[in-house]
Parts: sequence; structure tokens; C-alpha cells
Amino acid sequence: MSRMKVLGPKDYQRMPWKNGQGMTTEIARFPADGFGRFQWRVSIADVVSAGAFSAFTGYDRLIACIEGEGMTLTVDGGPPEAVAREAQPFFFSGDAAVTCDLIGGPTRDFNLIVDRARMGGDMIRLRGGENWAGGADDTIVLVYALRGSVQVHTGDAETRLTEDNTARIDGEAVAVTVGPGAEALISVVTVQDTAEDDGEV
Repeated sequence: MSRMKVLGPKDYQRMPWKNGQGMTTEIARFPADGFGRFQWRVSIADVVSAGAFSAFTGYDRLIACIEGEGMTLTVDGGPPEAVAREAQPFFFSGDAAVTCDLIGGPTRDFNLIVDRARMGGDMIRLRGGENWAGGADDTIVLVYALRGSVQVHTGDAETRLTEDNTARIDGEAVAVTVGPGAEALISVVTVQDTAEDDGEV
């Protein structure tokens, strides 16, 4: 039996940033109940002005621009790092003090956040005509269709994602094919520790 589940906008949750300076659309998280400290989360943030990012102590973060010209991030006072529309995902520590400046107006970004003591994380951007294969017993793979048609295959299931829909696959191999003119963001969460969740964010 397939462990693939398709999520759409009706399943997503809209919420303010931790620091109250923006809004996030949460696509999926674990645990899913929304209480206490999550082990991983995939979301989309609307960034409409320059300012500080929320702190996520103990987490690692990956971020990719999906709409607008993007932004520059200053991490712990270091040199500005461009997170532009065509760039690959950018990694930084949730412990860091991060501020952003918009390159050319409001932007949206796609985010993966993982509790580094329990999970590893990776994010891959695929464009039209590109393929990807991965997934294993200890992974959760989330395939987000940013635009166009995205085919997702597992051992015994197949689905065609359309824009703003997500396939979640737990613990099995996945193959992704991105159609012409399409684009997808793939988040891969690798389980490192299955101890029970505690604490709060």
C-alpha cells in the first residue's frame, strides 16, 4: 500500500511569523497537531518588507525564492547573501541572527526547517524536463508543484501534481519528473533520532 498523500491549499494553514513581522502558509509539519516543538516543517513565507527573521534555536533552515526578485540575507553580521528567484536553496542555522533586504519588492520564499538533533534536511529545485529520484526507509519526501505539471511515482502509486499541490511520501523510494515549463521544490527530511518530542518553540 502506498504511503503517498497529496495535500492541497485546503490542507495548508495560514499563520503569523513567530516574531509577528510577516505571514507563513504552513504546508506540513511533524508532529501535525501544532502544539510543542515540531521536528520538521515545510512552509511558504510572504516577505513584504525588510526586517528580521524569526529565531529557531536548535533548527537548521533551507530557503528558496519562488516569487518576486528575491532578497539578500545577512546572517550573524556576515556579508549579504542573495536568495534570488533562479538561485538554488540557501542553508543557514536557525540559531543565527538573520535580517533580510528585498531586492525588488515583495517576495515569497519556500522553507524547510528541521530539528538538527533529530532530522537532517535537504531541498532541491527542479525545472522543466529535469528528473529526481530518492527517498528511503528513513526519509520523508515532500514534492511541491510550484508551476505546471509534476509527475510523482512510488513503488505502487503515481500522481500528477498541479500548481500549489504537494505530495508527501513517507519511507519509500520516489521518482519525480517535471514537465515542460514546470517547476518543483523537493524537501527531503532524514530521520536521525526517533525519541519523543518535547519542549516548545
